[in-house]
Amino acid sequence: MQENIIKKEKIRQYQKVHQLQKEQLQHLVFQKSYSIKSASTLLEINYATAKSIISKIRKSKIRKYFLINKKLRQCQFKKIEFSTSQLEIKSIVSGLLISECIYYLK
Repeated sequence: MQENIIKKEKIRQYQKVHQLQKEQLQHLVFQKSYSIKSASTLLEINYATAKSIISKIRKSKIRKYFLINKKLRQCQFKKIEFSTSQLEIKSIVSGLLISECIYYLK
């Protein structure tokens, strides 16, 4: 009898979250750099639910990024004497390009 009571207590209730709240959570965490805990309390979402939503968003963004840039990672050959070496730095947060710098080296 006590085992059934203990098993029932361990089950968590899943909280359904509307798409608008998911977008707001994504905006607060990635653009406004809130922590997941503070954003979930602000939007009145369960912390565990918010954490799983953010992890799903991160995985989907990474997967999309790799599928888009799969062709860009192929080897390229150039003659060194006719080109200058360059260093390209891109900052991407949640799939959005924040800043981009190109440095030309001699």
